[in-house]
Amino acid sequence: MKRILGAVCMPLLVATVVSLAGCDRSAKSGTGAFVVGITNVNDIYDYTVRFRNYLVEAAAERGINVIVMNAAGDTSVQNGQIDDMIVRGVRVVSAIPIDMDGSIPGLEAARAAKLPYVSFLTSVRDGEKYPGFIYVGSRNYDAGWKQGEYLAEILPQDANIIYFTMHPNDIQAIDRRTGFMDSMAKRPDVTFVVELNVQGRRDLAINATEDVIQSVARFDAIVAQNDDAALGVVESLKAAGRLSDVVVVGLDGSPPALESIAAGELTMSVLQNPRAQAQAGADVFARIRNGTDPAAIEDVFVPFEIITMDNVARFME
Repeated sequence: MKRILGAVCMPLLVATVVSLAGCDRSAKSGTGAFVVGITNVNDIYDYTVRFRNYLVEAAAERGINVIVMNAAGDTSVQNGQIDDMIVRGVRVVSAIPIDMDGSIPGLEAARAAKLPYVSFLTSVRDGEKYPGFIYVGSRNYDAGWKQGEYLAEILPQDANIIYFTMHPNDIQAIDRRTGFMDSMAKRPDVTFVVELNVQGRRDLAINATEDVIQSVARFDAIVAQNDDAALGVVESLKAAGRLSDVVVVGLDGSPPALESIAAGELTMSVLQNPRAQAQAGADVFARIRNGTDPAAIEDVFVPFEIITMDNVARFME
């Protein structure tokens, strides 16, 4: 498929959300309404919740109702939620998939129902083989590349790096790691001491950093694949009095991360723009509603941007 770069940000309106994350499972799609469904990977992640909320609001601007579900990190739950969407008569299935293999049944359910499947932020293995599959997000390889490009410039000679990952079978994590390692290849003097899976979670990153402080004699940087984990690293290093000695790099450009950068704590993040991604997703929904063949709709990639102390004020505005 051809690719589209960038997306236009527009003012957002307040939307009505049909929430299936809690107890309200009685809401109907409604007669005459164009209804889509989205199942979030997990509502514990700041970024995906913000993206989902922007998507609901952007869809409302276009007269589209959104059924919202929270898979809580469980692929079987997410696949079941997609089945539920289909039964409830949605016109488009969408998800932030949990696992590129474990999420295949949800995609297959959409295919069997002859419904478009919009995959946000991450992907499902071989999804592109289904003509109704559309990806909306960013090129995660580029995000990892930007992290590595930044560190390659600032790290001292013979630096030691600790690397914290998200879910190992999430294509986001795989692509971000590949981009980072490719970019860091220009610094053969740098040593990767240990790579730890903290699932992109702040609490697990706090615990892992405490272990690193106890077990690793010297490390110059900790790189996380998202801001939630990076902020956990910052918290743990502060408690140990080590923050001034270590470069901490995150990814997402979340509001808490911006505040941390402005405070001189988190060193750098890479903005993944949830508002622009959501606007692009709502545009895809609207095109499908207006009769465009999903197979003719191109994937959308919103560019990443580096955020440091030098430019954080602009992003906070």
